[in-house]
Amino acid sequence: MVDSVTSMLTAWRQAVSARNADLVAKFYADDPGFRWIEDGTVRYTSRQQVAEAYRSLAPSLRSLEFTLDNPQVTPLAPGVALVTTLFTQKVTDSLGAVTGFAGALTLTVVHADTGWRFLAGHTSSVIPRAVAPGLKAE
Repeated sequence: MVDSVTSMLTAWRQAVSARNADLVAKFYADDPGFRWIEDGTVRYTSRQQVAEAYRSLAPSLRSLEFTLDNPQVTPLAPGVALVTTLFTQKVTDSLGAVTGFAGALTLTVVHADTGWRFLAGHTSSVIPRAVAPGLKAE
């Protein structure tokens, strides 16, 4: 289970980096219980919403580098696993401006006839801390 989920995560990361909305959407469960939460807000409640978000974003991007930092896969039951990982994204817009962000992901994956799919996901972004004058950043 760990190896097959890890392989799915690699393929998902590659699809996200390629900005292929239809391919990205295939990694999300087509299930009424699907939820994707970002920074405390339910962002998506369907695989279609995920696809639409990627589709609308893609034209404004020159490149998107999405990395996962040592994902930990924990089997929970037959056909169900929990994934926890840190992530980073480097975004280059169509004009060449580079931005990015990082954070943590917690993902519940379920096995369907077509492979592993995200049933629930939660992402939280790292918020840069302000540093008081005279102190070093950690």
